[in-house]
Amino acid sequence: MAKYSDELQAQADGFRIEHQPDRYRFVLLQAGADSGEAGHIVGEAHYTLLGEDGIDFDHTVVDPSLRGTGLSGLLAERALTDDVVRGRKIQASCWYIEGYLERNPHLAA
Repeated sequence: MAKYSDELQAQADGFRIEHQPDRYRFVLLQAGADSGEAGHIVGEAHYTLLGEDGIDFDHTVVDPSLRGTGLSGLLAERALTDDVVRGRKIQASCWYIEGYLERNPHLAA
């Protein structure tokens, strides 16, 4: 399995990240012959809005077969840099997002 360092690389292999604000999550989709254009969900980063100025990332999961590919990091990066986060204080009750923020403190500012 490939190691992905940016979304363009992942897209070339049929992965994409989509924000689903009505479900309070970012999803990692994988295109395939059986999934059509929409793709099937192979990962998600779920969040809860905390009033007008807070957001808590409370659950992140990626299919175990994709661990070590960098896709979890791409999902976290996309979620933490989306417009829904701007101007909000970030909390991370999810261990993965908490660790990602520790490794990338510029995203928590």
